[in-house]
Amino acid sequence: MDNHQSSHKERNKEKKKEPGYVAYAKYSGMAFQTGFIIAAFTYGGFKLDEWVQTKFPVFLMLGLFAGIFLGIYITIKDIIKKK
Repeated sequence: MDNHQSSHKERNKEKKKEPGYVAYAKYSGMAFQTGFIIAAFTYGGFKLDEWVQTKFPVFLMLGLFAGIFLGIYITIKDIIKKK
């Protein structure tokens, strides 16, 4: 029984410890996703400002802040889910 428990603990340690490249790929993917969300919302705000022809780039600023908020929210949600 004692041998079974120790082998089970060793397997759990092996599962939890990922190689460096796996963690690098996971977190770099999150960074690209966050960057894409921010860029897409900013570009959408820019195009909306062009279409509405505002004097001050209101929609660009709203798109930028919405993209930052959404990007951070999704990143935090992914980190919590993967733990």
